[in-house]
Amino acid sequence: MATISRKVLIPLAAIISTLNAIVPAQAQHMNAADAPCKNAGSGVEQANCLSAAAKKADANLNETYQRITSVLGPSDRQQLQNAERAWLTYRDQICGAERNLYNGGTGGNAAYPACLEAVTRHHVAELKSAYWWRVEKFGG
Repeated sequence: MATISRKVLIPLAAIISTLNAIVPAQAQHMNAADAPCKNAGSGVEQANCLSAAAKKADANLNETYQRITSVLGPSDRQQLQNAERAWLTYRDQICGAERNLYNGGTGGNAAYPACLEAVTRHHVAELKSAYWWRVEKFGG
């Protein structure tokens, strides 16, 4: 098995550290690997694309939620409604905080809908993971 010498490892570590410092943070939703609108350009075009993607994710959430609640009994439906209200507060707060990282700059115009889209899309997956078996079993 080949070994890598220290002469190679030390410069390689320095290059990786430098790249980590200059590459945009992947924690930002608009820079995530699974974010939509990667080819939308910049500025207004990107913000418009991300806003449309957020609306699409919201429509998917509403459809998923309606299908799930149609197969739940009153108690389970009420518990889910309460959880969804709390989730909406969380979504709005976390995405507002991400937008505010730009201190009123134009990056916030894309960051906010990108966050809404990503958080909503992931929430749909969570709902399906927890409840979709009921939809499949009882229809909806």
